[in-house]
Amino acid sequence: MIKTKELCSGCRDDYYNHGSKSTTGECWMFEKAKVKKRYVIGWRISQDKKENFSKVVTLNCHSEPGSFAYYDELPAHLK
Repeated sequence: MIKTKELCSGCRDDYYNHGSKSTTGECWMFEKAKVKKRYVIGWRISQDKKENFSKVVTLNCHSEPGSFAYYDELPAHLK
């Protein structure tokens, strides 16, 4: 998958990609960001089952505090 700013949607720093909120009009993490497969789960969802996690393709810097947790791998107790 190609790295695009669409992958920034929902990230806490995406607002830097929208013009006047940044001098460059781009999040400072975007240039070095890498597209990656990650596991995501809602903050209020139990992490006791593998099927509670979803696999997504996003940037390695993507962060949504207070909404979702992103993991590079499933937690050790689920492997």
